[in-house]
Amino acid sequence: MLTSLNKRHSLSVQIVGSVLIILTLGSLSLLLVGHNAINMTDTTSADRQERFAARNLAAEITRLPEQQQSATIWDDAVLRTRNGDDEWIDANLGFWMQDYFGHSESYVLDRAGEPVFASVAGERRSPDIYDVRAQAIAPLVTKLRSDMARASEGLDNPYEELSEISVVAPLRFDAGNAIVSVVPIISDTGNVPQRPGTEALHVAVRNLDATFAQQIGGPVELQNLAFTTGSPAAGLAGIPVTDLSGETIAWLVWKPERPGMILLNKMLPVLLASGLAVALLLWWITRRLLRVSGQLQVSEAQARFLANHDALTGLPNRTLFQDRLAQALHGAARSGQTVALLAIDLDRFKSINDSLGHPAGDELIRQVGSRLTDLLRTGDTVARFGGDEFMILLPNMTDDHALRHICTKIVEELSRPYELLGRSGCIGASVGAVRARPEDNDRDALMQRADIALYRAKAAGKGCFNLFENDLINPAQQQKCIESDLRTALRLNTGLKLVYQPFYDEKGDVMGAEALCRWDHPIHGALSPEIFIKIAEDHGLIDKLGQWVLDEACHFAARTNLVKVAVNVSPLQLKDPDFFATVRRALESSGLAPTSLELELTEKIVLEQSSAIKNTLIRLRSIGIRIALDDFATGNSSLQYLRDHRVDCVKIDRTFVARLGKDQENDHLVRAIFGMARAMGISVTVEGVETEMQRNLLASMGCKTFQGFLLSGPMEATGFAAVLEKQAAPPFESRALITVDLGGTV
Repeated sequence: MLTSLNKRHSLSVQIVGSVLIILTLGSLSLLLVGHNAINMTDTTSADRQERFAARNLAAEITRLPEQQQSATIWDDAVLRTRNGDDEWIDANLGFWMQDYFGHSESYVLDRAGEPVFASVAGERRSPDIYDVRAQAIAPLVTKLRSDMARASEGLDNPYEELSEISVVAPLRFDAGNAIVSVVPIISDTGNVPQRPGTEALHVAVRNLDATFAQQIGGPVELQNLAFTTGSPAAGLAGIPVTDLSGETIAWLVWKPERPGMILLNKMLPVLLASGLAVALLLWWITRRLLRVSGQLQVSEAQARFLANHDALTGLPNRTLFQDRLAQALHGAARSGQTVALLAIDLDRFKSINDSLGHPAGDELIRQVGSRLTDLLRTGDTVARFGGDEFMILLPNMTDDHALRHICTKIVEELSRPYELLGRSGCIGASVGAVRARPEDNDRDALMQRADIALYRAKAAGKGCFNLFENDLINPAQQQKCIESDLRTALRLNTGLKLVYQPFYDEKGDVMGAEALCRWDHPIHGALSPEIFIKIAEDHGLIDKLGQWVLDEACHFAARTNLVKVAVNVSPLQLKDPDFFATVRRALESSGLAPTSLELELTEKIVLEQSSAIKNTLIRLRSIGIRIALDDFATGNSSLQYLRDHRVDCVKIDRTFVARLGKDQENDHLVRAIFGMARAMGISVTVEGVETEMQRNLLASMGCKTFQGFLLSGPMEATGFAAVLEKQAAPPFESRALITVDLGGTV
C-alpha cells in the first residue's frame, strides 16, 4: 500500500513537475520572445524617430538660406540696401523675415562686414547690437566672402553664380544657441551691376527654442521635443546639433514613443492571471506583434509613397520621375531604344482658380492626371512637377510620327470640358516634346530640351505642341531675341497691326469694335499677345507700344468718324507720370475730341491704393475722357472703388458668359451685375457671346452691348471700315465704339 502511494505521489510529482516545467519553460519562452519583440519594436520605433528628427532638422537648417533668398535675390533689395532705405529693409529683410518665417534676428552687413541694419524680435534696433554676435558669426562671413570671391573670379556681374552661394551652421552664443545663415544681397536680373566684393550680406538668426523644436517635431508627432545644452537624460532620446567644426553645441531631445512597452503594460495583467492559457496568450501576442509590425511597415510604406508621389493626384513627383528617367536613359544606352520626354503646361488654369475657386482647381488637376494616365501605355510614366506642370516619360518611342500622335491626343484630351464640383470649366494645354538619342545620358539636359520645346509651343499661341530641334535656343535667349525684334518693329513701324472685333446692340447693329494688337514676327510668325505684351512690360517697352496702339486707334477713329474709341491701358502705363501728356498728344495729333476717348482698365489698376493713379484718373476725367473697367468680377471687385474712381463702364468677363444657363448661381451673379450697374448709372458690355441662348438670356437681363464670335470675329482695318460704310443707320448709330486691347486674344 505504501509503495503504491509512493509510486502515485512520485508520478503526481513527475506529472506536476513536468507540467510546471512545461509551464515554466513555456512562460519563460513566452517572456523571452515577448521581451525581445518589445525591445525590437521599441528599437525600430526609436530609430525611425531619430531618422525623422535628423532629417527634419537638416531640412530646417537648409531651408533658412532659401527663406532669406526669397527677398535678398532682388534688384530692389540691392538698390534699397545701397541707398540705406531702413524702412524698406525693415519691412522686407527684417520684420517680414521674422514674422513670416519665424527668424529671431536679422542683420545687414556692408562690404566691410560692418552692420548697417539690425532687427531683433520684430523690432528695429541699433546696428551696434550686432557686436555681441560678430565674433561668433565672423567665420561664416569669412567663408561666404571666400566662396563668393571664387565664384566671381573673372566675372564682371556674377549675379547668377552668387545666387547659389550661402553659408549656414549652428552656432553657440553666450545667451543661447542658434542656427545662423549668411547670404549675399544680389540682383535677380543682372540689371543692377555690383562689383565683386562690394555686395552687402544678410544675416539671419534662428534661435534653438521651443518654437523651432516644435516645428521640427510637429510633422512626425515627437513628444516633448526641446533643445538642451547637455546630452539626453535617462528615458529620453536625442540627436546632437553640431557646428562647422563638428563640435556638439546642443542636443535635440524628446520623449521617445515606446509602442512595445505600451503593449506590455496592457498584456501583463492577462499574463499573470492566465498562466494556464500560455499557448493562447502566445498566439495572441504573436498576432498582436505581427499587427504592430504590419502597422510600422504600412507607416513606412506610406512615408515612402508620400516622399515619391504628389499628394493631390497620387502621381509620381519630380524626385521619382527623375529616378525613372535616369534608369530609362541607362537602359536605352544598352538596348539602343529611344526614350521620349514630354513637358506639359496647362493654359488658362489660373482663370479656373480665380473664377471657380481653389477646390475646383484641385479637382481639375486630379482630372488632368487621370486623363493623362488613361492615355499612356503600361510602361509609361506621368508625373506632376507642381502647380499646373506635368512631365511624361515614354520609353521605346520609335519615331517622331508616333511622338506627334501622342502629343496631339494629349492636347485634344486635355482641351475637353471638365465637370468641376457641379460647374463646367475649359482649359487648354501646351506640350513640349523631345526624343533622346541612344548616346544621350544627361537627364537634366534632356529635361531642359523638353522645357525649351514647351516654351516654343507657348510662344506659338498655346494649345499646341512642339518637338525639340537642335537649333532651338533656350527661353532666356528667345525672350531677348523677341525683345530686340520688338524694339526694331516699334522703331521701323513694321509687323505690328490692329484688328477689330465689332460690338453689337440688341437689334444686331454695329455700335463699336474692340481693337486687338497683333504682331507677325518675321521668324516666329504670329506671336500671342500674352508673349510680347509681357516682354514689353518686363523690358520697358510698354510705354512705346501703348503709345503706338493709342495713336493708331485714335487716327483710325478720327479718319472713319467714329464717335468713341476705348484704349486698354497697362498698369505700368498708368503709373508713368507722363501718361496724361501722352494721351493729350495722341488726341491732338489725330484731331479726336477728348470726349470721344475711353480708357479701359483692369480691376487690378482700379483697386490699387495709389494716390498717383487716382490723381491721373481724375485729370483724365476732368477733360472728358471716360473710364471703363475690363474683366469685371474676376478679381476683388469693390463697389466703393467703383464709386470713388467714377468708372463709366464695366465689361463682364467671358468666363461668366460661358456658364450662363448651366449654373444658377452664375446666372444670379450676372443679373446682379446688371442691376448694380443700372443703380450706379454705369453702362455694361458683355464679351464672349458665342450662342443664341447666351444672347437671349443676356438680353432678358437688360444687356444692350454684345461682343463675341456669334456676331463676328476680329476683322482687318480695311474690312471693318467697309462694314461701317455699308451699314445703313441714323448718323448717331452709324458711329462706332472701339475698344483697343493690347493683350487681348481672339
